[in-house]
Amino acid sequence: MSDLAARVAAQRWYHVLELPGGIVTPGEYDLRPVAPRLPWPDLADARCLDVGSRDGFYAFEMERRGAGEVVSLDIDDPAQIDFSVFPPPPPELVQRELDDGNGAFALAWDALGSHVQRRHQSLYELDEDEVGRFDVAVIGTLLLHLRDPIAALRAVRGVADVLLLNEAVAPALSALSRRPQAELAPAHGPYWWLANPAGLRKMVEAAGFTVRAEGRPYLVPWGAGHRPSLRKVLRGGPARELPRRALVRRGQLHHWLLAD
Repeated sequence: MSDLAARVAAQRWYHVLELPGGIVTPGEYDLRPVAPRLPWPDLADARCLDVGSRDGFYAFEMERRGAGEVVSLDIDDPAQIDFSVFPPPPPELVQRELDDGNGAFALAWDALGSHVQRRHQSLYELDEDEVGRFDVAVIGTLLLHLRDPIAALRAVRGVADVLLLNEAVAPALSALSRRPQAELAPAHGPYWWLANPAGLRKMVEAAGFTVRAEGRPYLVPWGAGHRPSLRKVLRGGPARELPRRALVRRGQLHHWLLAD
């Protein structure tokens, strides 16, 4: 086993990333089939921001697509997390989670020879006077973890001209209603919010963006690091929840929006 392969095997991964030498990280989410279907604006020489970057999939993708400068934004301080459970997890477990994300990014950054800049800061605190202006900001699977997603979107609106959002949506609400709706603290995950596509659009508009295009809900497949077993799906709750649990076994339902 090569040194890089050994380092990858010893690291916990959130994203599936393709590294040199044919090495693929065993991440929980595989965004590789998702990235080509997103409505990427022209990134040639653009200044780009990856919000809630974790391992850096979107940051590295924007760099690969020709962005002139990419900033990967995440946190390294447990106090900056919007915990959706009380009491919150033990501080040492939270710090380990943050360290895993930052460590995975650093390993991938080094292996790829990347020039992406890592910045540790709460997105609520984004200020154009401090971070400058970005041509494009990308948010992926983040709003559901935030206590105040509209405040977060407004902070991004304050520093970015274009927003590409790829966010998880609630399967039941997405199938049953076209009205803007969201679940608060849904029982099936450690989340604050899960909206339907119309609710997601309303959040983006409330933050001051104008939605220019949007897709239809689709699944972000699990990676090797997270594959729910059939037994867990069948025993995971009441029978009425079975369709949702069967869907979750294949991946997590998402929806994309492009706004400016």
